[in-house]
Amino acid sequence: MNEWYGDWLQHRGDVSTSLADTLEQAIRSGRLPAGSRLPTHRDLSKRLGVAVSTVTRAYAEATKRGLIDATVGRGTFVLKNGSAESVAARDELKPLDRLYLPLMQREDAINLSLNEPLTAGTDERLRDAIAALTAKRDLNDLAHYQPAQGQLAHRAAGAAWLKELGVEASAEDVYAVSGGQTALMTIFLGLARPGDTVLTEELTWPGALSAGRLTGIRLKPVAIDAEGMVPAAFEAACAAWRPRFVYTMPTLHNPTTATASTVRRKEIVAIARRHNVLIVEDDAYGFLIQPRVTPYFELARDITVYLTSLSKSIAPALRVGFMAVPPRLHKAMRAAMRATTTMVSPILLELTTHMINSGAGREAIKAQRAATAKRQKLAASILGAEGSAPTSMHYWLRLPSDIRNAVFVADALSHGVAVTPGDAFAVVPGQDPGGVRICLCAEPDQRRVETALRTLARLIQADQAAALAIV
Repeated sequence: MNEWYGDWLQHRGDVSTSLADTLEQAIRSGRLPAGSRLPTHRDLSKRLGVAVSTVTRAYAEATKRGLIDATVGRGTFVLKNGSAESVAARDELKPLDRLYLPLMQREDAINLSLNEPLTAGTDERLRDAIAALTAKRDLNDLAHYQPAQGQLAHRAAGAAWLKELGVEASAEDVYAVSGGQTALMTIFLGLARPGDTVLTEELTWPGALSAGRLTGIRLKPVAIDAEGMVPAAFEAACAAWRPRFVYTMPTLHNPTTATASTVRRKEIVAIARRHNVLIVEDDAYGFLIQPRVTPYFELARDITVYLTSLSKSIAPALRVGFMAVPPRLHKAMRAAMRATTTMVSPILLELTTHMINSGAGREAIKAQRAATAKRQKLAASILGAEGSAPTSMHYWLRLPSDIRNAVFVADALSHGVAVTPGDAFAVVPGQDPGGVRICLCAEPDQRRVETALRTLARLIQADQAAALAIV
């Protein structure tokens, strides 16, 4: 047989890795030149007489090795010079693509890969806010250029919103921002320069990875435990790298759900002061926690920039958030905001202000807390409590040591469930963090969520059983 998989059919092993090995040999030898299109998962499974999941795992392993790549809508192709450098370059340039790739590859999958809030009640809240906006007799004040940080009335609403989250800040120190991603890019541009070092948890939000790489700022990892950043590791990193600031998500960390205690936060603040390091506190999920853990901004407001958005509490479509900024950083932050966004849409800020002042935002928070508690309870009952948090939108599924991250994600997708690969959050490219993030609220139908969670549980059990059989 002349096909590249002929040798595998004659000498195949019992695991998909051997198929990936055969594919690699064919590429290295030149039998499969760069640009060659491979059969679809289903087509190759029929030719080989194996399950589709076996081919999916083999292709995932070959992708990890930098041999092949999948292009949505076109197929799977052999990469030029099939090498690990190909994967490193792709990971370096497209961390957000890696985050969303599972869902893009299979549109009918149950979506547990995007961290969106449940939409129940959102329609009514948006309608009320839009009705209040259209009822205003004079909209001229919203039609012009605004101060970079927003109108005073909008910033006052932002201060009220931050107070709900345990942050006391005057309207003068509050900035309206165009969502968390834009705000973080603004912070990177305003507080650091290309070549500077910024510290962050060894697993962090992919938006931060993109912001750092696009601005030429070096991101360095800090080891984490059940409470987030490890103080000793943070101190060592400060001494070694002399960072400009540390970007951290201390409450319901994305992806691990870790929340730092007040004691831990005080340790981090003391270290930051010793090394003259600013703290950038991303509190995207803090609204879900009751009682609140004291934010870094309240412990060290002179060295902390506090950031949150309404994407998770109300709706991603608003693209509005708020920052609390120490007075000594105002000049740098205003300059960066003018360079990035000029201003936040005053129309969106008007809608947001109505939701805050009318109490609709508070009701949205209550609804999300109740929904996440219910979903987390379901996840813990099926997958265990280890990766759970009482009211988090996501669950961190730790994988057994003998199950590779990329293979599990591909296997889950072949069974109709899209989850986020843990390596999408890794500061160090190629690191296998031993887990996947499961978003519990993007799918509105809880029955489908339960089906997906049970599928993931069965996959882990099946993989462990297969490993025992090989031993």
